[in-house]
Amino acid sequence: MNLALSDEQVMVRDMVRRFLADRYDATTMAKGPMSPADWRALGELGLFALLAPEQAGGLGGGAVEVMIISEEMGRALAITPLAEGILLCGRTILADPATARWGARLMQGDVLLAFAQGGALVDGGLRGSAAIVRDGMDADAFVVETNVGALLLVDAQDSGVRRTPVRLVDGSMAANVRFDAAQAVPLAVPVSIWAEAQGLAGLSIVAELVGAMATLLDLTVDYVRQRHQFGKPIASFQVVQHRCARMYTWLEQSRSLLLKAAMAEEEARVRAVTAARAYIGDAALKLAEDAVQLHGGMGVTDELAVGRGLRRLLLLSRLHGGPIAARAALAA
Repeated sequence: MNLALSDEQVMVRDMVRRFLADRYDATTMAKGPMSPADWRALGELGLFALLAPEQAGGLGGGAVEVMIISEEMGRALAITPLAEGILLCGRTILADPATARWGARLMQGDVLLAFAQGGALVDGGLRGSAAIVRDGMDADAFVVETNVGALLLVDAQDSGVRRTPVRLVDGSMAANVRFDAAQAVPLAVPVSIWAEAQGLAGLSIVAELVGAMATLLDLTVDYVRQRHQFGKPIASFQVVQHRCARMYTWLEQSRSLLLKAAMAEEEARVRAVTAARAYIGDAALKLAEDAVQLHGGMGVTDELAVGRGLRRLLLLSRLHGGPIAARAALAA
């Protein structure tokens, strides 16, 4: 298996890294969602088109491109709707010609889609509720998976949509959404396309976790080298060295599982992503907790990126049931 990136993939990674480096540093990481202007700028750079299928007018980027871009987002602790808005919802609507009008605007970063679960079609309208819909307050439309597994597209401006804001642990906004006979467009999406979209969205979340873990480890190593106690840097203390080594082990084991998931054949990817989620969700949280502890009392505050990073990792690691749901899926 060739684990080296191609020249084109290196160019994509470097482009995303430079873009994020111009906008985020240790004082601004994870301080709030990426601005709409920056999100549109990524669309104008062709990033979202890269992740769209060729048959829908995109450039056909696959799992490795998803991993590269998402890991860089994680490194910057950038709060974005990439996993659900672009990979899950985006690839779903792009698979149905009836919703093609959303495709070009989505790839340009001009519209935001959110994924919601719940409700049922009654007399042609969607009724019911969906709890904790990420990016639900700002979404232009919802891709809804009903209680019986049907996929629908609902315009957020429909008079039958009611949204209540919910602030999440990382500071981003979600919504509790109520559908009251909302007009819904059924999505004719093959099961294979829906499964692929779910797999890539899961891979994106895992890659974000790994990128964030790398940043928190780097920040911690820099800090323990500078922090002095008893006349010497605390990095010289054996117990601190052991904890940093343990954090490094968690990161490298997580990175290996991420690579395995990204390089897996399509039919084996869902299982590989699930296995990665089962381990990385817990490993990321343990690494973040150690990073905060090694920073002392300041680590839990909003002053330092490690405190904000812990909250970001807490959210990412628990999405879609977190490691517990992943282990249950593997056991089943």
